[in-house]
Amino acid sequence: MARLNALISHDGIHDAQTHLATPSFFYEQLKRETAISERSQQGFSAIRILFTGNIAEAEDHGNFDEAVINFAFELKSMVRSQDFIARMGVHECIVLISDNQEAALQLFARLLASPSLSINNALHLSMALVSSRLGESGLELLNRLDKAALSTH
Repeated sequence: MARLNALISHDGIHDAQTHLATPSFFYEQLKRETAISERSQQGFSAIRILFTGNIAEAEDHGNFDEAVINFAFELKSMVRSQDFIARMGVHECIVLISDNQEAALQLFARLLASPSLSINNALHLSMALVSSRLGESGLELLNRLDKAALSTH
């Protein structure tokens, strides 16, 4: 956690390395999405992305940071501007999709199929997707996301 804290930018809402949102900013956005979902009776979805595989090798060769920066750039280019990406840990990101489940499924399939996200196999990725349920809290959604089966990139 100390490494991640050192990566928070001066504005406190962006990761200094990837410029993705920080966990605290993510939780505010999740609260907002949950409230919008309750009012509109429309769901939203979340995709969890874990970095696995060649991380130790990438760190040994000093290119892990570069691979993560390139991954974040590629991820941002694949996600719509209205969607929200946060770096939740050194090896984890979450994408909030504020559209119907079909849009989330399409993005999930694109992410899984994209060779550019693995950054020449420097990173292996695992992903999970959940869609919100009416009346569900953000914490309940995150608990389901943590328990969801991971698909490997």
